[in-house]
Formats: sequence, C-alpha cells, structure tokens
Amino acid sequence: MHFKWKSQPDSISHMKGLLLTLASVFIVTLLATPTLGAGWIWDIANGIGFAAFAGLLYLSVSSGNRIDLPAHQFLGYVVLGLATAHAFVFLLVDAAAIEYIKPGAPFYMWMGIAGFVLLNLLIFVGLPEYRLRLHRRYANFKYWHRILAVATIVAAAYHIASSGFYLNTSYQLVLFACLVAVVVSGNRKISSGVSVNRRTARFFLVASTIFALLFAAIRNVSL
Repeated sequence: MHFKWKSQPDSISHMKGLLLTLASVFIVTLLATPTLGAGWIWDIANGIGFAAFAGLLYLSVSSGNRIDLPAHQFLGYVVLGLATAHAFVFLLVDAAAIEYIKPGAPFYMWMGIAGFVLLNLLIFVGLPEYRLRLHRRYANFKYWHRILAVATIVAAAYHIASSGFYLNTSYQLVLFACLVAVVVSGNRKISSGVSVNRRTARFFLVASTIFALLFAAIRNVSL
C-alpha cells in the first residue's frame, strides 16, 4: 500500500485563492442589506461562521490535487475551530439561543447541527489511524471523503441560506447556490494551482478574523 502526497511550495497565488474564496462568501452576504445587523457579538459570531464555511469550500477545492496531507488536516482543524466558536458564542452570550438546539427548533438549525457533526466526522475519519482501518485503498478513501465533504457543505449551505437574515433576496441565494455548485462540482480547472500548506492555515485564521470584524463593523458602525 503506497500513498503519494506532494507538498507544494507557498506562493502568493495560493493566498489569493484563499482570499478570493473568503471574499466571495462575504460579498454575497453584503450585496442587498450591508448595514443590516444584529449587534456586534451576533454579527462577529456569524462572520466567523461564514469564514468557516469559506474555509470548508477552500478545503474542497484544494483537495482536487495531490495534497500535503498534514497541512490539509491542519486547515481542517482551523475550520472546525471557527465552526465551534460560531456555535458556542451564541450559547455563551444569549440564554435564548438554547431554544435553537431543542427538538422544536427550525429545520435550518438542525441542518447547521448536522453540518457541524459531519465536519467532525470528516476530520475524524481522515486521521491516518482510522483512515487505514476503513479504507485499504487510497482511491476508496478519497471517494468517500469527497462524498462526506459534499454532504457537509450542502448541510452548512442550507443552514446559511434558509436562515434568511443575511441572504434575504433571491439573487443573493442564486449567487450563493452558484458558488457552492462550482465548488462541489469538482472541476479540475478550478482546482488546478490551488493547494494547502502549513502557512495556509495560519493565514486563513488571520484573514478570517479580519473579515469577521469587517463584517460586523460594516453592519454596526454608523458613518
């Protein structure tokens, strides 16, 4: 059994790809009602959630090539950390948020929870000690890992789109759906030249923090 992963050198183009993914997600949210907000904490928490989703999209696009597996996993941990922060900030600052994880919660909230569980599963089964137990051949692992990644993206996308707060117009939803469709299509031309290395995760964390703060500032700072 022989696996081949190729570590690719850091380059400005890779960072541009990550920034483009982040910017695309955030721009779609700002098109219709850029000043509509729910307060600094709520908007920052949601900005973190959008950043996590953008990271998930980038992980999917970059997995089309031979990858630096440890770097890919490291970025996955960062995305999971952001998704966890997005979820738990609400629970910590607003007691009413607990109602959104009870049996009577809206379906889009359950899809968000499903996406979070799938993301954890996606990372867990990708760990070498478990991956090798489940899949003897790398091709099989990659196929099922891709299926699980698409399911995670679809669940998270439904959670975002159906909440109806930041994406509250039909054209925003269409653009958002197109962005998701482009990523999950697995187009090799799109993924060519896109990769992940150790610096990518650190860069993504810094960029996500900046984007989340800008996301909240635009909606809460009166000029």
